[in-house]
Amino acid sequence: MAKRFHIDLAITVGHPAMIATGPTGGIPIETGLVIASLDAIAADCVGARLLGFTAQAVRHLWEAGKLGLGETDVEKMDYPAMSLDDAARAFTQAAYGKAITLKGA
Repeated sequence: MAKRFHIDLAITVGHPAMIATGPTGGIPIETGLVIASLDAIAADCVGARLLGFTAQAVRHLWEAGKLGLGETDVEKMDYPAMSLDDAARAFTQAAYGKAITLKGA
């Protein structure tokens, strides 16, 4: 699809993001995070990374990268507002807080 239909702007909002066995049996969490990029493949790779996956683990992202449709190496990307490490910590903290709330309920 990315080869056929070019995406000019990708915006992913973690409102909510689904963790665990999503999307049908997952746990929705409010992350407060937004991923925006002029490279849709890069944006998806950052989202996948926050969920604990590399581009190689997500076939359509890996294939898109091999076709030269976008950047898949998160180390080569710029993060003007928040580092990837800080975003991963914020995501993990939101997910952990939700898990503690569910366990105590």
